[in-house]
Amino acid sequence: MLLSFHNWTDSAIARGRVAALGGNEIQVWIAKTPADEGELTVLANLLSPAEQFRAQQFRVAEPRRQFVFGRALLRQLLGACKGIAPAALEFSHSLRGKPFLAQPAGDLRFSLSRSGGLVAIALTRGREVGVDLESMHRLIDWLPVAAHVFSAHELRELRSLPEPAQKEAFFKGWTCKEAYLKATGEGLTDALPAIELTLAPGKEPELRTLPDDPNAVRQWMIRTLPLPPGFTGAVAFKNLPPPLDFP
Repeated sequence: MLLSFHNWTDSAIARGRVAALGGNEIQVWIAKTPADEGELTVLANLLSPAEQFRAQQFRVAEPRRQFVFGRALLRQLLGACKGIAPAALEFSHSLRGKPFLAQPAGDLRFSLSRSGGLVAIALTRGREVGVDLESMHRLIDWLPVAAHVFSAHELRELRSLPEPAQKEAFFKGWTCKEAYLKATGEGLTDALPAIELTLAPGKEPELRTLPDDPNAVRQWMIRTLPLPPGFTGAVAFKNLPPPLDFP
């Protein structure tokens, strides 16, 4: 399985790389919301009427701008994969709210996250994937949240770290759990402490336990995103069994 990270620029090279997405590949595209309102106005034309209506409901400008850019970028990426106009794509949602490509249908899977002006989108084929990123400046008082997000084992590990490393470990664990929930389509849940993973600084996270099925940890992988200082993120994806090799 090939996992690759890319900074998005709207170019023929980038679109060609997206179009070449293989069946055993996950691409994660990271982009900064443009400051140019004219550019965002052009991108807004790619959105469906329902998406444009939703954008208008934001009372604060910055979340609206991030929403417009994120949805437009998602359409550009999926359009490149499908070889069709981004505005022609149609989406639907599962019963739990997980979005999927309805028209044209296919094996493409995707996940989108935005925070602090950054957008991350994960793309793959035939496997579930989830991505989450957070600005570490967004939540100042994070300690009370940790008690509701982490298991007792994770809290002990968090508190054993040097104080400067605790905040980063908290956001690392939080985004890993959110990425997993996006991949499974479960959305917000009270079972966050049951999704237990390692928090060691400088190391990729490893799942220890998952709710309901202890053996499921072997079916999932989580990797951190390469992000600018002040941001933390992760991508979670389901392992696929190797193809059968018939003589």
